[in-house]
Amino acid sequence: MQKFNCPSCGAEIIFQSSISVSCVCPYCRSLLVRHDKDMESIGKMAELPDDISPFQIGTTGKYKNIPFTLVGRMKIGWSDGCWNEWCMFTDDGRRGWLAEAQGSIAISFEVEIPSGELMAIYGVNDTVTTLSTVPPLGTALLIQKKEYTINDIKAARCIGSEGELPFPAPQGRMSNVIDLEGMNGEFASIEFDAFDQPHLFIGEYVEFDMLHFNNLRDLPGWHMNRPPLEPHPQHKKAPDGW
Repeated sequence: MQKFNCPSCGAEIIFQSSISVSCVCPYCRSLLVRHDKDMESIGKMAELPDDISPFQIGTTGKYKNIPFTLVGRMKIGWSDGCWNEWCMFTDDGRRGWLAEAQGSIAISFEVEIPSGELMAIYGVNDTVTTLSTVPPLGTALLIQKKEYTINDIKAARCIGSEGELPFPAPQGRMSNVIDLEGMNGEFASIEFDAFDQPHLFIGEYVEFDMLHFNNLRDLPGWHMNRPPLEPHPQHKKAPDGW
């Protein structure tokens, strides 16, 4: 845990994770970047539009018996809607992501792609190295010796962010996202950044109750009347309408 002062308003900023690089000041909404011993303001972040997500900064849970805390969020928009990417910090020192989209939850962790090789991702006849080499929907890829099928390709735009993140996420940050699904509920995502560099994330779809959440948002009637989880292809859905 490290403490800084916001260069814009002077408020105390506490970083829960040593691997966080940026944050949004909860008082003045300045987008801040952390350096060795000080903070730099690089702009303002508008208030995020309200939604009915049960999660919030400070929500805790357990994934595979390892406690985690949600420390930041990006709200991402695309042509057909939006979803939340929650940055989670685990008690064993890892940074992961909880993706909350259309009633489903996926947990993933970034996997390093060997520098200069990009051999962690294989296409049917070629290696996926840039956005232009991504094959069409329905194509099967081998990732870490497991087969995944491409089920979505979309251009994504950051609508806004809050809390701590491993990189600055200003409004308008663009990326291209390829989502893939395994045969047994596995989840993978390839994000191509503004420089067309791929970032690989590997994980799985999970049921809400598997994560043992605490400190959820107070949504009237939700805790007492939350509908049962329903089956969904390859994974279980959380309540609709998130």
